[in-house]
Amino acid sequence: MSVKVSVRQFQDRLPERLDQVVNTGEEYVVQRDGKDCAVLVSAQHWRRRTVAVRLDGLGPEYRLSREKQARAETLLAKNKRRTLSPAERRELKALLEECDAVMLRRAEALDRMI
Repeated sequence: MSVKVSVRQFQDRLPERLDQVVNTGEEYVVQRDGKDCAVLVSAQHWRRRTVAVRLDGLGPEYRLSREKQARAETLLAKNKRRTLSPAERRELKALLEECDAVMLRRAEALDRMI
């Protein structure tokens, strides 16, 4: 969750806000003259975001396409409401297998990055 604060509000309670960022993961959007100018996040969250961007930048073999992701989500939702047809089950199985392969490639790439 992000909390918007003015520069002055942020300065007045900086030690407390830093503790909240580190201990709870809360994010602060610092505003100057009513406009966002900076964001304070924990180093752990910042590293996760940075790594995720780097992994996504490795290319399409490191992520499921938007279309396939949407289709998998649709089939998973349908599966909660009713039994899938045999064709839908095969399609979902293939999508989940592809997703597993992507996750393995991402995990191996992550090992190389850190």
